[in-house]
Amino acid sequence: MYRPARLLTLAIALAASGSARAGEPLAALLQEIAPAQVPEGSVDVLSWVERSGSTPELVVTLMPKGQVKLVADPGVTITPVARDGVKWTTAAPVIATDTTRDYFPDPPTIRVPFAAEDGKPVEAGVEYAYCLVDYQCLFGEAKVSAPTQAPSG
Repeated sequence: MYRPARLLTLAIALAASGSARAGEPLAALLQEIAPAQVPEGSVDVLSWVERSGSTPELVVTLMPKGQVKLVADPGVTITPVARDGVKWTTAAPVIATDTTRDYFPDPPTIRVPFAAEDGKPVEAGVEYAYCLVDYQCLFGEAKVSAPTQAPSG
């Protein structure tokens, strides 16, 4: 990542070397290298347990907030956390991806079924890619946990 002092040095070096486009102001060159203001945004990773018939599923969704887009390829990877008392139907990561587009048009929702539960929360690791609009793309990760029983009381 460039720092402002490095950007200024780079822009001056480009202008001095003749690489700059003739007649284009230095401010325009700097704007191309680094936008004046970084877009603001984040990704909320939410999880809960639902039942599809008699089979429980960990449901994970990613909600972009602010100026954020979720990258469709490589997409989202959910890795169930193994532990005694819960039996996942797959130990392999569950991947939601869409290679036909750059970004998910809607927040993705991924379902990971499990076959046995002990009433304690289930956990999974979540990895995803997102972009701050017109600025930079990043990778994110989160660990989610969801109770397998509804709260009593």
